Amino acid sequence: MNIHQLSVRYQPEQDRILLSLNTTAGQNLDIWLTRRLTLALWPQLNHLVIHHFAIPADAKSDGVVDLAAMDTQTRTLLADFRREEVLQNMDFNTPFQADSAQSLTGMTPLLATEVTLSPQEGQTVQVLFKEQLSPTETVRTIQMDLHATMVFSLVQLLGQAQEHTQWQAGVKAVAAESDDSSAEPGSTRPTYLN
Repeated sequence: MNIHQLSVRYQPEQDRILLSLNTTAGQNLDIWLTRRLTLALWPQLNHLVIHHFAIPADAKSDGVVDLAAMDTQTRTLLADFRREEVLQNMDFNTPFQADSAQSLTGMTPLLATEVTLSPQEGQTVQVLFKEQLSPTETVRTIQMDLHATMVFSLVQLLGQAQEHTQWQAGVKAVAAESDDSSAEPGSTRPTYLN
């Protein structure tokens, strides 16, 4: 499957992120990403970018720097440089064309319940989206190989979509509430579970 366009949009009425792809063959693919799945996937994607895509496949050592032994901080900086380079060459202005003739998932988008990321040779990652809503229903899967440029684009668009959600706001509010600076020193405030 050769991906022509990629779109990642937050749908507030569903409280989900819709990942849409269309291919050079005119096929369309829609995948729902829930809050739980997205928040679990996000650190894995970033780890993949840092540890698999930070150093280009054709990079050669100058004899002084051991590319394989670089620490995480250096890899993170290299991944940021590489991401910026990739994003400068990507087209984020052309509107997504969702009117493809053939949908790969039928009329209903795939509701991803599991995502598996498997780094491959040649700076690609195999991504498997799986939908298993109950043990008795048919399992639907979509598998694709993404090259580094598409992974950096996906990370960029998914990050932008998450900014429109308020998924992290609740976590921060709970943390802020638990830091009760108005309580007297040495006193503990009772908590109840009903």
